[in-house]
Amino acid sequence: MAKKKKVGIILLSSFLTLALVCFLAVYFLFLHHYRGSQIDNPWREEDDFSISSIATVEKREGEPFVILNLADVQLCDLEDLFHLNKTKEKITDLLERAHPDLITLTGDQTWSNENLISLKSLLYWLDSFEIPYAPVFGNHDCGNEKDSAVLSRAACCDLYEAGKYSLFDRGPSNLGSLGNYVVNVTENGKIVKTLYFLDSGEEERISDEQISWMKWHAEGVKATQGGEAVAGICFFHLPLPEYREAYLRYLAGDASVEALGEVYVTYSLSGSEQNGFFEAAKEVGVTDIVCGHQHGNCFTLKYDGVRLTFSLKTGKLGGTYESEEFALDGATCISFDGDSTKIEPIFSEK
Repeated sequence: MAKKKKVGIILLSSFLTLALVCFLAVYFLFLHHYRGSQIDNPWREEDDFSISSIATVEKREGEPFVILNLADVQLCDLEDLFHLNKTKEKITDLLERAHPDLITLTGDQTWSNENLISLKSLLYWLDSFEIPYAPVFGNHDCGNEKDSAVLSRAACCDLYEAGKYSLFDRGPSNLGSLGNYVVNVTENGKIVKTLYFLDSGEEERISDEQISWMKWHAEGVKATQGGEAVAGICFFHLPLPEYREAYLRYLAGDASVEALGEVYVTYSLSGSEQNGFFEAAKEVGVTDIVCGHQHGNCFTLKYDGVRLTFSLKTGKLGGTYESEEFALDGATCISFDGDSTKIEPIFSEK
């Protein structure tokens, strides 16, 4: 009897221990909210500009600089862990075909409140390629409502900044959102392209403060280059209203809108609400804008001197955007050398 009682106590203890471990695992992985580092780092227009504070990626002389943009990877701890390996296979194939110098991610790397495991896994895996990568936030990265996910926006910033090959910087704390930063591409010590990574807005608009900050950066870079303006590329998640305007003009046969490659539109062109960002971007020398968000769209339209690109969605697709014959799934490759720029979608083969 004593032996049975002892076995029963051991079994009960084991069960309670397992239950406690499971509870703690669920709590810390799915229910607990990680607030992240709360860093007060305001920007002011009168601040001194320092070129040394901006991350750089070196371009090989005489060779195109290649960027592979991944859009809307949309991983989820609970639902997509079984799809993670498939997504990784697709991205690996895309990387092997593009041989990029830089990987950019235009938001919605995760898509639900359960984002801890999936984001950590994605970043650890990206680091394994030893290629610099630069992400921006989408509208789902921090949950389906503002900062409702296990990882808050600040906690996501902590993870992104800790990535060995990540160029991410949470940026100033007073621009209306986090995740605004700049990367310069250099060749033989000269800046040949400025890449602006912007959060497209918790309120679905790029703020006046972000616009002022971008102009300040552009002027600062120009001053370091002997007064010579440097062309720029913007990366963010939500499309500007100009995407819709350009597409409608293209459909109407407006010769001033040039399609660079095939045009795929299977989804609404609604996006952010803007306040002059497009004009400001042109003013500082931006030649290209790259976004994601709308999974069924993929095109590059040259509109008013700026190439507007909808990047291909990367990874698992919904039935609306795929069939036995065709799937809008892959990545978008942007390459430039001197004044020449080439943009093309790379469709997944897996």
